[in-house]
Amino acid sequence: MKSGPNYIWGISERGDGQMKFYPDNTDEVLLNRENFFSKLGLDPNTVVSASLVHGDNIAVVTESNIGQKIENTDGLITATPGVILTITVADCLPIYFFDQTKRVVGLTHAGWRGVVKNLASKMIQKMRSEFGTDPKDVLVTIGPHIKECHFEVREDVAEQFKDYPEFILRKDNKINLNLAGVVKKQLEDEGVLSEHISISNDCTYCLDKKYFSFRRDQPERVEAMIAYIGLY
Repeated sequence: MKSGPNYIWGISERGDGQMKFYPDNTDEVLLNRENFFSKLGLDPNTVVSASLVHGDNIAVVTESNIGQKIENTDGLITATPGVILTITVADCLPIYFFDQTKRVVGLTHAGWRGVVKNLASKMIQKMRSEFGTDPKDVLVTIGPHIKECHFEVREDVAEQFKDYPEFILRKDNKINLNLAGVVKKQLEDEGVLSEHISISNDCTYCLDKKYFSFRRDQPERVEAMIAYIGLY
């Protein structure tokens, strides 16, 4: 767990167990989540989850949403202390937001489709419209994700990033993408200060003992970590 001025954030690791729900593993995941949050000193009953669809919908969360899964959304935002926002990830980018002035936090799940849809910038826009956020006051952290060393794509995907040629890496007839680089540029274009954006050095693909990775492990169904952020 990491913390800043009045907020906490972090991500589970492989050793904490599967965090993604399926119809037949509810008891297992509930126990894993309870153990994980309890060891951090957090109440697992205060969690709000996003039902991820690789889209660009962002939901505003209040105390009334505690214990719920918010459908059809890849971003959550709250100004309510004691509410823990969560998403699951297994290579996609968990992106954490904190408005130092308005005391608002947000969390988004961005795979390459979410990055194409400019989800991180839309979070800043949502914070501005709902809470009066000034982008210059926002701290952003891009958490562990599959980095350019292992994120190989086909030409049709690379074409969707043509506006960001500096983050398309071509070598030995292979194409790799630096998704975090694209997100950082999008955030800067939205008015977030470069020095307020940090990017984790951890690659989920490389660190097989520490993180689940869908692309590396290719499991029959996704095994995932849980990312979280909350005010206190």
